[in-house]
Amino acid sequence: MSEPTPEPRRVGQLVWAPDEVTAGIGSQVQPQVSRGRRALQTGLAAFLLTWVPTLAILLVANFAVPSLTDDAGAGRVALWALLIAVLFAVTAAVSTLWSRPDRDGEEPSGLVVALRVARGALLTGVGAGAVLVWQGLSVEQAATLAVILALLLRVLPVVAARTFARRRSGPAESPTAP
Repeated sequence: MSEPTPEPRRVGQLVWAPDEVTAGIGSQVQPQVSRGRRALQTGLAAFLLTWVPTLAILLVANFAVPSLTDDAGAGRVALWALLIAVLFAVTAAVSTLWSRPDRDGEEPSGLVVALRVARGALLTGVGAGAVLVWQGLSVEQAATLAVILALLLRVLPVVAARTFARRRSGPAESPTAP
């Protein structure tokens, strides 16, 4: 059997490139974001994503257990949340400047994720506790609020995200599935 001959191309006819070729060209043409700009964006995102939840957690703690915050007013609690968010934003921006870029396409192992969450929770607790002690709370009060903030801001979101991702991908695509 003879192979079919391709149709002759007319001059000016478009030929579509494979997806791999267009992706390679796109990565060469797209402007790369500088490290400083990425740090600024990360810091701003960290501030915006930290201030509101921190304020909500501290306000709920203030109204639920007033002795935990020395019965502080809403304005004082908002100041605490603002200071904690600024600290986290600066920390996120600086860590972006010093970090290595992640390897594209590789998902971190469970141990790496657990270590990152533990490090983040520890840094959140220490940072929030330091701000709260600096603002006049006792060490016990600050430690209690810092643990609550670390659990709700660092641990719970990661656990929820990984749980939803596993449920969405199903057991067949799970890395622990046989």
